Amino acid sequence: MSSPTNATDHETPRGLFKDFMKGWLRVTAIAWLLLALPLYFLGEAQILWGTIVGCLLPALCFVIGFYSMCRNLHRPLNKLMTAFFGGMLARMAFIGLAFFLILWLTQLHVASLLTSLFGFYILYLVLELYFVNGRFKHIKEGQQWA
Repeated sequence: MSSPTNATDHETPRGLFKDFMKGWLRVTAIAWLLLALPLYFLGEAQILWGTIVGCLLPALCFVIGFYSMCRNLHRPLNKLMTAFFGGMLARMAFIGLAFFLILWLTQLHVASLLTSLFGFYILYLVLELYFVNGRFKHIKEGQQWA
């Protein structure tokens, strides 16, 4: 996976993934800071664990999905978009299956699990779309990675 010779580190696949991870950590930290007070006052372990699992599931999916996207930057645009939208479909299917398995196998608080799962999924989806739209300059310019 090489990059154009005149590209800065932020335009390489590795640089894009590092930038995404920095944004991902910031967004996750801010979300947990906002959730800390309500979770403290609710004070039930099942609600806390439901929220943690609801955060971890989309977090894992989006980090793996964006890494996969960065690894496929050298491909032609139609194959890149197929990987992007196929990855979204695979993530939604995985999260849906995992959600039902978690409900079936555990005693987590359903409302906190579902709310945090939906909230973090939307949060990470917006973050990913921001990076895809704003950072993949070679797609807009029609360039290919060497």
